Amino acid sequence: MFFNYGTEAPFMHFGIVDKADNLTQYIDVPLPGPRLPHDMAFTENYAILGDAPLFWMPEALAAGKHVPHYYPDMPMRIAVVPRHGETKDIVWFEAESTYVLHWVNAYEVGSEIVVEGFFQTNPEPPKGNGTFYEQMFRYLDNNLTGPRLHRWRLDLNSGNCKEERLTETTSEFGMINQAHAGLEHRYSYAATAVPGWFLFNGIVKHDSLTGEETRFNLPDGVYASETAVAPKTGSTSEDDAYLVTITSDVRNDLSECLVFDAKNLADGPIARVKLPERVSSGTHATWARGSQIPNWLNDDGLDAALGRIPSHSA
Repeated sequence: MFFNYGTEAPFMHFGIVDKADNLTQYIDVPLPGPRLPHDMAFTENYAILGDAPLFWMPEALAAGKHVPHYYPDMPMRIAVVPRHGETKDIVWFEAESTYVLHWVNAYEVGSEIVVEGFFQTNPEPPKGNGTFYEQMFRYLDNNLTGPRLHRWRLDLNSGNCKEERLTETTSEFGMINQAHAGLEHRYSYAATAVPGWFLFNGIVKHDSLTGEETRFNLPDGVYASETAVAPKTGSTSEDDAYLVTITSDVRNDLSECLVFDAKNLADGPIARVKLPERVSSGTHATWARGSQIPNWLNDDGLDAALGRIPSHSA
């Protein structure tokens, strides 16, 4: 599943590509104008797309300039798109004004679609002083934009949207055990940030059932990336898994892959692997079992391992 967006009507599309790379679904998702969506979520039967009131100023865009601006008097709109439906089947919900950079997960409970993501309390922070680029960088300062884990409940029968903040912790880059993607989950894992920078200095585990949070803070000068969840072989529970993140130690020009026990995050890493090159902080990540990669035992190259080109072992 994917979406795209642009500056020409209908401004957004939703599509599906099958295992053979065939485009099997591609529909219009009409918006009032050009928008700046970044992420999507999905359930067993639906895709979830956003129309947030932070977008390019129309008057500037008409002059060929891309100037983002937040319109707090406009609602956040959330689209529920049937996976194999048509444009006419899309259902829109209005929610409290915000910008959502990343969703965490979505799932179905009866007539409701439950969506979790990061609600920004201040999508357009004060510009302050400094150069144009320094001012724009403030949009990446999580301690200014204030993203917090949030839940929206979208009732397909009534058309109502209920929402609640799940924590006062500022965090982003939320991940779950992907065995629960599109299904109800209990645990999510996100990155905490250094004030004033796009740098992640720790990991927080959130329990959506109890509200309890567990943290691990990295040493000064060491920064994490998105934390992937790798279920243990024969795992028996959602957090019976490993957490994997790549760190950047700027003081020692070093990157490591850190592995944590998801049940005992606060105990610190149970393994670490020194990497041959330093990797920048803040990279996205995912996890896949080797058995899900067709030629992973025989090919080091990504394209061959995924079957995009003939395998060297063929």
